[in-house]
Amino acid sequence: DALRKRILVGEFGTGGRLPSLRMFAQQYGTTQQTMNTVVQRLQAEGLLTSLGRQGVFVHMPRTRIPGIVPRFDLYIKELGMEPMETNVVKPEVVPAPLDVATALGVAEGAPVVHRMRRQGTTVSPMRLAENFYPVALVDEYLLGQMQEDERLDVLLAIKNKYSKVVKHVHETVVARFPSEEEQDLLKITRNTPVLDVRRINKDEDGTVIMYNRITFVASYFELSYDYDVPHWKN
Repeated sequence: DALRKRILVGEFGTGGRLPSLRMFAQQYGTTQQTMNTVVQRLQAEGLLTSLGRQGVFVHMPRTRIPGIVPRFDLYIKELGMEPMETNVVKPEVVPAPLDVATALGVAEGAPVVHRMRRQGTTVSPMRLAENFYPVALVDEYLLGQMQEDERLDVLLAIKNKYSKVVKHVHETVVARFPSEEEQDLLKITRNTPVLDVRRINKDEDGTVIMYNRITFVASYFELSYDYDVPHWKN
């Protein structure tokens, strides 16, 4: 509670680096192990972020992000930050897992195009974006472009070639703790909550254009939505 208050009143600045755990342990008359637990707790709350050997820093303010943005990297740039976007694995054709097959309306194991990227800023990874596309919409040429350009706007390419655009989205959001792989890729601790977002993106005629699995570091974001409610209409 004492350290939280010092952070919130700005003692360490915005994005400032914290003193060592040894110094904090001396200040509070406790052990480095206890201070490590404190720091992990405050990381989970979104007040601190660890950059490994570089140290522990005051976390950037929470970002309000709309439910869907056309380009996450451009949205981050609009917020005044330097975007980072890299492939976790090379885009390729893979057998569809059961949830992907169900979402895309194909048989389990059927070929689908897979793309997975780590996105955020040059300082902090913020989310993992895993996308699946029907092979009917992503041919070998487009797949090759995806492999060469980590920031390629695939939905725009599909629009230009097939005149198909996302009109309807079904979304499921679950809060959970990260897997070991997610901890490593997002540079977070095991107690840091993440938002697991699953999206089925359809064209006006019901054709599924893309299925997303997006893992947000919860402390960075609040998702914001506007929608009509039909329940009380006359």
